[in-house]
Amino acid sequence: MFLGVVALGTLGYTLEGWSLSDAFYMVVITVFTVGYGEVQPVHTAALRTITMLIIVLGQLSAVYFVGSLVRFITEGEIGKAMEEHRKSRHIESIDKHVIICGYGRIGQVLARELAASKCPFVVVDKEPQRVALAQSHGWDALMGDGGDEKTLAEAHIERAIVLAAVLPSDMVNVFITLTARNMRPDLRIIARAEDPASEKKMKQAGATEVILPAVTGGIQIAHGITHPSLGSVLAESNHYLRHDLQELGIDIIEHRIIPNGVDDRKTLQQLLKGIESQCLVLGIKKPDGSMLQHPPSIHRLEGDDVVLLLAHGAVFPTVPA
Repeated sequence: MFLGVVALGTLGYTLEGWSLSDAFYMVVITVFTVGYGEVQPVHTAALRTITMLIIVLGQLSAVYFVGSLVRFITEGEIGKAMEEHRKSRHIESIDKHVIICGYGRIGQVLARELAASKCPFVVVDKEPQRVALAQSHGWDALMGDGGDEKTLAEAHIERAIVLAAVLPSDMVNVFITLTARNMRPDLRIIARAEDPASEKKMKQAGATEVILPAVTGGIQIAHGITHPSLGSVLAESNHYLRHDLQELGIDIIEHRIIPNGVDDRKTLQQLLKGIESQCLVLGIKKPDGSMLQHPPSIHRLEGDDVVLLLAHGAVFPTVPA
């Protein structure tokens, strides 16, 4: 647009008898309102009309050019700020979510699995590259230290149901666990430990469950060696096993014992009275994360125990799992 105004103005003055150099010089000083004076007298109506058009159109083109340049520079920043504001508002409204501290290899796998299960979560990491990676994957992410109370408050730990400390450093995970436990004494905390010797420290810091990837991986490899057929079937059917069982009329039930509820302090035999033939008890998960397998029928249940069963249909229709 600017070049068009210069070209047409120069042509207009030339058609009025001016030389090309005088015409071009006049257009330039007119467009930029320098005010050096007229090269030749502008005494005719045609010359005055050309000059006024150059002033108006030149200023419009200059404003348009500057506005486009500013928009080009700032549009990306504004869009980024708007996107961050949108994500910040979503984090402000999140509830009953999981806080993932650390977006390394395990954190990324955990995020994908939670997203597949439609479980809300927030990623917390102090490395800008990892936060940007989490956001590029479409997840809510905060940059900060998971061991800092302010960061956990921004992640709304008061409304979270689980915190997972999955950083590769056992010392950092212990510190995150300790901070989270002080802020939320009732929160379920799952911590990752690379060294088996760190498990006790994490329990003392307040971890509900401690996961040892090296030990878990070793056990899985051993099962793959000793039971290769079964291991491959379970690995390939992991995402579809529950659906397949439901087609057979069988469901996997996690029945939580409500503290001071109707099932609290009952024995396992009393809990299953009348439905023994419809279910199979796989185990009882204790509040500290330990698993009691093949519990006896006289085992007495306590609040926050989770009874794992294979059952025909909903054997506990009125009690939330």
